[in-house]
Amino acid sequence: MAEIVRRYEEGESARSLAETHGVAASALIRLLRENNVVVKKRKVTDAEARRMANDYEAGSTMRELEAKYDLSHGAVLRALHRVGVEMRAKAPRKAL
Repeated sequence: MAEIVRRYEEGESARSLAETHGVAASALIRLLRENNVVVKKRKVTDAEARRMANDYEAGSTMRELEAKYDLSHGAVLRALHRVGVEMRAKAPRKAL
C-alpha cells in the first residue's frame, strides 16, 4: 500500500494504479482515503476540453478519449458537454 500511496502522491493517476493492480478505480480510491490520502479530482481545462471535442467530432469514441486523456467516462462526458458538443447516437450493444 505504501508503494501505491507514494506513486499516487508523485502524480500517477488512481485509474492507472488500479489497472496495474487489477482492481477497480473506485476500490483503489477508497483504499487511498482509508490511508488518509487526500484524493485529488483532476480538472479538465477548457483547452483540453476543446481538444477532446475536436477528437470526438473527428470520429474518436468515448472509450478512445477516456484512454487518451486518462479520464473517466463521466469526466470526458462533462468536458464535452461544457464546450457544447452534440453527442452521437450510441452504438447498439452486441449480443452475448
